Amino acid sequence: MRHASHVRKFMAGSALIAMAFTWSVPALAAAERAAPAATEAGDASAEILVTARRRNESVQSVPIAITVLTAEDIARSGVEGVGDIANLSPNVSFDNALNLGTNFLTIRGQGQSQYSPPPAAIVVDGVLTISPLQFNVDEFGLQQVEVLKGPQGAIYGRNAIAGAINISSLKPGDDFDARVMAGYGRGEEWKAKAMVSGPVVADLLSVLGGVSFTDRRGQVRNVTTGEYSDKMKDFTGRLRAVVTPAEGFELDLKYTYSDAKGRDPAYVTSRSGNPRISSDPFDSNRVGTNPRTLHDLSGRAIYDTGFGTLTATLAYVHVREDITADFDFSALDIFAVKQRQQESGFSQELRFASPTGGSLRWLFGGYHVRSKRRLGADIFADPFFLGVTPAPTQADFLIARSNDLNRYETWSGFANVEYDLLPTLELAVAARYDDDSLQQFPGTGGSQKASFAKWQPKGTLTFKPVPGVMVYGSVGRGFRSGDFNASGSSFGNPVIAAEVATNYEVGAKARLLDGTLSIEGALFRTDLKNGQFKIFDGGGATNVGINIDKTRIEGFEVAGAVRLVRGFTFTGSFGHTDPKVVRFTLPPGYGAPVNYIGNRPPRISRYTANIGFDAEIPVGDGFNLFVRPEYRFTSGYYWDLENRYRRPSIDLVDLRAGIEGGEGRWSVTGWVHNALNQKVTADYQPFTNSGHPLGIDAYYPPVGSTYGIELSYRF
Repeated sequence: MRHASHVRKFMAGSALIAMAFTWSVPALAAAERAAPAATEAGDASAEILVTARRRNESVQSVPIAITVLTAEDIARSGVEGVGDIANLSPNVSFDNALNLGTNFLTIRGQGQSQYSPPPAAIVVDGVLTISPLQFNVDEFGLQQVEVLKGPQGAIYGRNAIAGAINISSLKPGDDFDARVMAGYGRGEEWKAKAMVSGPVVADLLSVLGGVSFTDRRGQVRNVTTGEYSDKMKDFTGRLRAVVTPAEGFELDLKYTYSDAKGRDPAYVTSRSGNPRISSDPFDSNRVGTNPRTLHDLSGRAIYDTGFGTLTATLAYVHVREDITADFDFSALDIFAVKQRQQESGFSQELRFASPTGGSLRWLFGGYHVRSKRRLGADIFADPFFLGVTPAPTQADFLIARSNDLNRYETWSGFANVEYDLLPTLELAVAARYDDDSLQQFPGTGGSQKASFAKWQPKGTLTFKPVPGVMVYGSVGRGFRSGDFNASGSSFGNPVIAAEVATNYEVGAKARLLDGTLSIEGALFRTDLKNGQFKIFDGGGATNVGINIDKTRIEGFEVAGAVRLVRGFTFTGSFGHTDPKVVRFTLPPGYGAPVNYIGNRPPRISRYTANIGFDAEIPVGDGFNLFVRPEYRFTSGYYWDLENRYRRPSIDLVDLRAGIEGGEGRWSVTGWVHNALNQKVTADYQPFTNSGHPLGIDAYYPPVGSTYGIELSYRF
């Protein structure tokens, strides 16, 4: 039955893609016959430049598995943040649950747990983010996104154990640019964006200012309170200035402010105890809140010395995010929770890179970051259920508390050298050393210290046998620092050990048929030591980090794009990841003496697949129709290390279509997300994971299909 259901969903998604394909291709073929032949050559020869190795290079020349989204891809797909980006790449997935700052990014079998850093470095406009709470901020004005897979710690450092994500937004320049967008979607979602950029002082100062606003009622209705779980309000503002006081010298300053009020953090009680069933009523008696404020300031100074380019970067972030929620997940007022989370940090990087030409190219530098995080939670109960009062009152009696202040500091040095042994053969060697020191100040008093240090080397050999074809092999090590468990944890070790991944990879890329066909693939094996994941500790009012001693991950991925006719590009990808626990030692007070060997770590899908196309059809003088359907398959995974609770596979179909005119200055777009109305939770907490006081399983309420319309205009 499970496979039959999935086949039906796959066929339904394929049918939607096929219908759009059948409608688009004949019209495009006719348009191509009528179009001048000269435009075709230009369309085919477009080259995509990336900054994966901190310099501009053709994506086909970089020996790293990369998924690239251009400005056109971003606009056509409606990409707004890391979640949209991740789900367009093979062997990558992303979910969000509980609150705005709780994200689950997975790359090639290496994942992210609650209140933990991602397994990838996130770089926005050349600046490495400091806190995982910087996720889920509207990155409007996106120009390009690069998803790099495999350890990238040698160049990117902090947490780049499984990859890196480079995000580039619109940069103010010498030309005036103004854009506005307004939209409405299901769940009474109103959205608007506006952005203006241009020169203030010619050849000296250019400025960009932008605002984004979202107001959503939501779809998932609480049957007890009448409120909606998936509500959302967000205001984000951005100011960016580029100063060029002298030739070869540039200052790039950016400030982002975000004030968001996220979803209700409450979960739903699973009456069945079956993760495949997510239709239980959302009936919490309390209305939860999730306010967040963010200040993100960065500055980069770039100076071309003639011998090389010197880049100095400073960044500061301050985020506060709180939670109030029902904690018994029922219409009764038995338990309630309040959580406080606040993070701030300051980072600096100095980097010197050689010119891009020549047979020898090099880069070296240093990085320093200092940050602090305060995380605390209070759990309340109705005294009646504790036998203290003769009748029910309300959940206001404190029964558990955690309140810790953690301080972090990292010093790093790094270098990368690329040398052309032959015109067709390149050797690249990179290394980075990270030295992390941590100190925890529990709310009960006292302190404790820990430190983690690791070399992260990487070697790559690249061979280009013929123009347009490249093969490579690499060996690299990645590192994700350790951390403290909360001081009040009722189980687990006091310190979460650092993760270390050693990755072996071979891959190939090809750009053929005058650039109309591109394809790439990679095989990899990763030996992961001390893999990290977290589970909820109801007794300690916190999440506890646990290490898996050793995990072996093997897999592959292929991706390609082909332009069938001018204006029509078909894309597809497939990824396979096979992680297995090789060794696991039960931490103090956790779990039962069962055999974990051979199990899969939590939240790791074995398969992902993407199929879609992008079509642009001329209709009359200056008007174009466009359509972009996309199908994404993500196989099921386990919620727990014991592999008893399994998430079902997901078939996700998205569709965007519309019309544009005025040489691309305006457009009207209709969109559908999750057209098959898949309702699969982003987080399921079995009692064996959560230790919930009521002994229940609970899950985050899923949202079904959404749809809407957007209008945009560029002045």
